[in-house]
Amino acid sequence: MSKININWNGISRKEWDILLNRADHCAFQQAWAYGAIFEQNNRQVSRFVARDKGEAIAIGQVITRRYFGFLKFSFLLKGPIWLKKLAIGQKKEILQNIRARYPLKRFNLFAFSPEEKAGMEKYEDMGFREIITGNSTVLIDLTLSEDALWKNLYGKNRTDIRKAEKSDFEVIFGDHNAVHAGWLLKKERRQQKEKKYQGLPAELSKIYGQLYFPEQGVFTAFAVKKEQNSTHDSSHDSPHNSPMSGILILRHGKSATYHIGWNGKEGRKCRALNLLLWRMMLKLKQAGVETLDFGGINTTKAADIARYKLSFGGDVVEMSGTFM
Repeated sequence: MSKININWNGISRKEWDILLNRADHCAFQQAWAYGAIFEQNNRQVSRFVARDKGEAIAIGQVITRRYFGFLKFSFLLKGPIWLKKLAIGQKKEILQNIRARYPLKRFNLFAFSPEEKAGMEKYEDMGFREIITGNSTVLIDLTLSEDALWKNLYGKNRTDIRKAEKSDFEVIFGDHNAVHAGWLLKKERRQQKEKKYQGLPAELSKIYGQLYFPEQGVFTAFAVKKEQNSTHDSSHDSPHNSPMSGILILRHGKSATYHIGWNGKEGRKCRALNLLLWRMMLKLKQAGVETLDFGGINTTKAADIARYKLSFGGDVVEMSGTFM
């Protein structure tokens, strides 16, 4: 007889964060703050902890959206988070129990997309079917030494970083409240529109950061000309005192995700973005982050971006798809 017990909505944020930090790798969609953003927008968010003989073995938060007044879609995005190696039977039992909470006969569609390598488990054999294939991403192991991380960079990237270090700008770190944070979010909204891609709303990162203590949830870095930084008026960012480049990273547990990056003409000329990302890798490592997710890559439609991400020495990983 199974001893797995699933408890819903009986966990505090502090307890959730402790368990999240036990995971080898997780996505920001399973951070408490991500669910809290949806709760602020009147979405139903349900969090569960699966325990075996009292030990927490899996966690996850399910976000439910309602359509047409009666149809509900409940999505366990980038989850469940498996906190230890489990037998197939254990995973099957947990997933089937979760699905039972969202019965189709009550017009509730349930789907999940585990944050793990494709093919690690045969979820079809557990009674689920894949409805969306997984994408590929680049993961960087920040537990490596600084010397190993440097050697893993492509040769051209190392050359570009050395060039950037000799340029007349400095790297300024911050969080979601950084002087230039609003400038970067504005650039992200504009480039989403101009390049016609649909990313996560730029404002999400600011709200995400507000749900953490300072410098814990959001990490930012900007390339700013030295003389410009010394005379900068923090009340606004004009075209004359704006950074050359900027990046924004979301942290979740022992993992982090490259969320926003922008590089202007001057930044491209002196390879500012390369230096920002390299310095950020070291800062995250120092902060205890073990895995940096550089985000999805598409070698067909966005080959240049894919090559750039790969130049930082990470591993290409094909992730599991979405199952129903």
